[in-house]
Amino acid sequence: MKLVHRFEDLNLKGDLFGGVTTAIISLPLALAFGVASGAGAEAGLWGAIMVGLFASLFGGSSTLISEPTGPMTVIMTAVLTSMMAKYPETGLAMTFTVVMMAGAFQILLGTLKLASTSP
Repeated sequence: MKLVHRFEDLNLKGDLFGGVTTAIISLPLALAFGVASGAGAEAGLWGAIMVGLFASLFGGSSTLISEPTGPMTVIMTAVLTSMMAKYPETGLAMTFTVVMMAGAFQILLGTLKLASTSP
């Protein structure tokens, strides 16, 4: 697994343009998704930043744009609401922990080549 991709002068202009385009599209959307999920606009912003950071570190493809999505907002809203109703004091922390564990499992399975989304 490569953590740092080589940048070439030939691709730098396209990479910068793609990054700016993605930021323009995904950041306002991330703010709205954060508010819609109940976690707040700041959480949506930080989520989009972290998705972009980890997607760039751990790979992807030249045609993949990693950003927050609508269906995930609906799922997280249901999970967060349910956890906060059952556990008012610790529901948010528990939800965050489960999400982080799911991400760690995905990274582990990908690193060990036990799971793949393409042949």
